[in-house]
Amino acid sequence: MCTLIKNKKDGNRNGPELPPLYFENASVFPTLCSEMESHILSYLNWGDYARLASLHSSLSSIINDAAAQCNDAKWTLAQSLLQGKNGLEKNATLAMKYLEELAGVQVSTESFDPSYEEVTPTSIQEIDDNIASMRQLGKCYLEGNGVAPDPTLGLAWLQQAYLHGDLDSAHETAVIYEYGKYGVEVDIYLAAKWFHGAAKAGNVESMAEYAMCLELGCGVEQSDEEALEWYRKAAELGHITSNYSVGEWFECARGGLPQSDTEAVLWYFKAASMGDEDSKRALKRLSDIARIVVPGWASALNV
Repeated sequence: MCTLIKNKKDGNRNGPELPPLYFENASVFPTLCSEMESHILSYLNWGDYARLASLHSSLSSIINDAAAQCNDAKWTLAQSLLQGKNGLEKNATLAMKYLEELAGVQVSTESFDPSYEEVTPTSIQEIDDNIASMRQLGKCYLEGNGVAPDPTLGLAWLQQAYLHGDLDSAHETAVIYEYGKYGVEVDIYLAAKWFHGAAKAGNVESMAEYAMCLELGCGVEQSDEEALEWYRKAAELGHITSNYSVGEWFECARGGLPQSDTEAVLWYFKAASMGDEDSKRALKRLSDIARIVVPGWASALNV
């Protein structure tokens, strides 16, 4: 197991522990007690390692050796290079080298199939540096960060992250097809498929987006009833604008719902409590009902 060193001044994670061999080599460092070694390390960041590499031949591979201690160390080094922080100048090309090592898989445009494939999602807590690296490589290729822009390869890396369980990559893929981002051709049908797949797997944002696809008939057959079902699922999971949408549909008697200003007010109040401005305006419009259904709503929302 490796430890990421915290700089005592700001508490930021700067660099990992060095392998013991660096402190066993008397020609590099004098013999140090463990307390002194720990004290020195607590002030080292990746930039310090880079400077040490130029001081002595036996330190030339110090950055690689430090990064090799664990995936967490290599991930932190890659982020430092991408962002130009922790004492290092920005070097996205080198960062991608470490990200590709972390990803541990090969991706090519030749084998890329943009269609959605159902997989078992991974919880946010379980997404490791390998999966995060796949997602980051996708963004690098899409944005041309450290490499020439390659939208297809970027999508292929996002798909690989999704196939390893990352639902956020599935949602991001859908958004790219929906809006034609990064030079990718707009494809509302692929967007709807990716939104639907990610929604079924539990991505709340995709639930709301797929509901809108169904409401508008965008990339799928129009269906108020199915749209309402997905809006409600997203709303019950805390999606703000979906709470507003359910309220609106009660007010307008859409999706097979009976017209009910009372139900509408309850849903508007939930959304307004989470900061939705449209819901606040709706409550003002229905203030005669709101003051009965939710006494004190205005003072509670400071409106």
